Amino acid sequence: MYKERYIRRKRELLNDNSINTKNREVIKKFLEYIEYKLKRKQGFSEVDERSYKTLVYYTFRLVNLNKWLNNKNWAELNKEEVQKLIDDLEDGIIKTTKGTRFTDRSLYYQMMKGKLFDLIGKSNYAIEIFKEFELKGRENPDEVRFIEEEAFRKIVECAISLEQKCLMWLAWDIGENIDSLLQLKRDDFKRQTDSETKEPEYLVVLSKDNLKRSRTPRSEITNYAETVKYLDMVLANIKPSTKIISNKFMKDKSFNELHNENKLFKFSMAYAQKFLRRAVEKSGVRCLPAGQKTSWKDLRSSMACDLLKKDWSRDEVNARLGHKPSSRIIDRYINYLALDRNKPKKKVYESNLKKIEEELEKQKEINKLQILRMDNLKESLMVEFKKEALKELKMELGLK
Repeated sequence: MYKERYIRRKRELLNDNSINTKNREVIKKFLEYIEYKLKRKQGFSEVDERSYKTLVYYTFRLVNLNKWLNNKNWAELNKEEVQKLIDDLEDGIIKTTKGTRFTDRSLYYQMMKGKLFDLIGKSNYAIEIFKEFELKGRENPDEVRFIEEEAFRKIVECAISLEQKCLMWLAWDIGENIDSLLQLKRDDFKRQTDSETKEPEYLVVLSKDNLKRSRTPRSEITNYAETVKYLDMVLANIKPSTKIISNKFMKDKSFNELHNENKLFKFSMAYAQKFLRRAVEKSGVRCLPAGQKTSWKDLRSSMACDLLKKDWSRDEVNARLGHKPSSRIIDRYINYLALDRNKPKKKVYESNLKKIEEELEKQKEINKLQILRMDNLKESLMVEFKKEALKELKMELGLK
């Protein structure tokens, strides 16, 4: 699907006469370079579907850059013009279609200080500016955003269909990216019974074909009974869709060509974003600590926080997220939740508890000795009492 979108977008871009001819030549060289780079980087003989997705996003960014630079020949740019573009992005003068500041400006900065501006001999301008002012181009990369389990359940209650609720529970339980979850098929799920609890669960296979390249392919076991309940219902009702494609660029395709009949969720990312926004608005749930609207990505981080608070280790949570053991991303949540700061307190508590236990053991030994001495004393007294009683009895009977 992304391959066709990219081919169409590239053709439209290179044939768009409203774009400066010189810039179109640069765009052509740049896209050819990225195609080759992605192919060689992954060791493939041709570009794969995940790389085409990356290429689609590049076409949109190229159009934006050309518009922001007023369609001027990029090769004629001076340092002041490059500086102005960066300042406009940083100051929020350049806005998104929603009228907001670009939160991830680094994607454009990478192109400006990388191959795109290398092709026109202007990357040195961008590199100097970024180095001098230490620009990151991202909105608070160490930001913490999550919701509690109770808040998540409120969101689910506002979902309409079984598929929507199932996807929400998978996102909360498994914690993988929404784009990857939307690709899951019937064969990616294996129902089984936990050997300890005897409760039903699902083994969810997250293969490399469905994951971001930075994610580790793995299999995860569901933690919640609700996930099992909704998966049971959705898996039992998988069938080819009868929907009709309304997208004008896709009308020559059937719906089942876009969505394999064995896919659990036969809808797009856009639709998933739409129904989550609706459920979030209806539930009134907002992220902690700053109150942002909850997104699919927030469910992933919320799952991590929930497991950390349930005493999962950093390595265990990193593994479930598909991160490498060396990843420190989860540390921002550990710090916010003060989990590490509680460890010294916990150690002191455990140390004091151990001392108390030792003292109790000593007291038990003392008590045992005292009881033993009492028993011995009682026994001695009883012997003396018996002797005296026997003596008195003999005297009464006149016996010696």
